[in-house]
Amino acid sequence: MGEIYAILTGDIVGSRKADIQRWLPVLEESLKHYSNNFDIFRGDSFQVSVPIDRCIEAIFLIKSNIRTVEPLDVRIGLGIGEISYWDEHIKNSSGEALINSGEAFDTLDKNLIYVLSPWADWDEPTNIMLQLATELAKRWTVNMAQTVSAQIKNPQANQNELARLLNRKYQSQVSTELGNANWQKIKMTIDYCTKELFKRC
Repeated sequence: MGEIYAILTGDIVGSRKADIQRWLPVLEESLKHYSNNFDIFRGDSFQVSVPIDRCIEAIFLIKSNIRTVEPLDVRIGLGIGEISYWDEHIKNSSGEALINSGEAFDTLDKNLIYVLSPWADWDEPTNIMLQLATELAKRWTVNMAQTVSAQIKNPQANQNELARLLNRKYQSQVSTELGNANWQKIKMTIDYCTKELFKRC
């Protein structure tokens, strides 16, 4: 097997309920955090190539950022595999990773995240765990989503530093928000699924 890539295909849930000028810059900033190789098309759909070692983390950064714009959410299909042709526009590229990403996205109904890779023994448990993590993320308030986003973008920062970044008056607010967001449980899921993926790449 050649080099393995991770492609996210997604769209904004409820995009018509909020002004595009509120959420489009948020989406662009989220995608640029991981890659300059992305397309936004059909108004509220996107495709982005992300580092394989951060592909699951990327799902939750995009989600946390979009959840700061009420009442929006995001649906994402993660596809993993080889790329046979790169175009300057990712949506015109081709290969297994892009096919898997599109199929994963098409599989979504009530689920907001789905993964598809060459390894069915990774896909099945990962999809179960990510669906549970997504259920926890559905409970995020705007403040919780902001704090989760800051934590993902600044993994080395302590809670006092995060409080300053977020203009929170007290460090305890950050601690409470991360706790109420079930961030530790979600982070454990991200780390475990990423570690298991690396065993196969």
